[in-house]
Amino acid sequence: MRPAAERVRLLRSLALFSGLADADLELVAAKLTEASFDKGSTIFRAGDPGDSMFLLVRGKVAIRDRARLLVTITAPECFGELAVLSNEERSADAICDESCELLKLRASDLRELLATRPALQHQMMLALVRRVKEVGSRR
Repeated sequence: MRPAAERVRLLRSLALFSGLADADLELVAAKLTEASFDKGSTIFRAGDPGDSMFLLVRGKVAIRDRARLLVTITAPECFGELAVLSNEERSADAICDESCELLKLRASDLRELLATRPALQHQMMLALVRRVKEVGSRR
C-alpha cells in the first residue's frame, strides 16, 4: 500500500486536486484504494455504472468508443470522473495499453467529500471548466 504522503503528492500533481489544502488532500487520499491491471485488461466498458473514478499512477490507458481511440491517458492523470460526477453510465471503454497501477475513488466517497468540503467542489469545478475550454479550443 502506498504511504499517505505519496498519495497526497500524487493528488497535488493532478489538475483536479492541485489547488486543495493539505487537509483536504489527506481526506481524499484516505479514501483511495489500489488496483493493478495487466496490459489489455478492461477497467470499465461503455454502459457500466459510473461508480468510481481512477487516478493512473503508472501505465497508459486507452479511452475508446468502440474501435475509435478517443484519448490515451498517461500517468499521472485521472479519468472516469465525469460519469461519477454526472451519476451516469460510462460513455466509453477504458483499456490498459500497458500494465497499470491505479488508485480508485468510489463515487459514494467522492460525493461524501464534496458534501462536506466546499473547497473540493470549487477545485473540481475549476478543473472541469478548464478541460471543457481546452477541448473547445481544439475544435
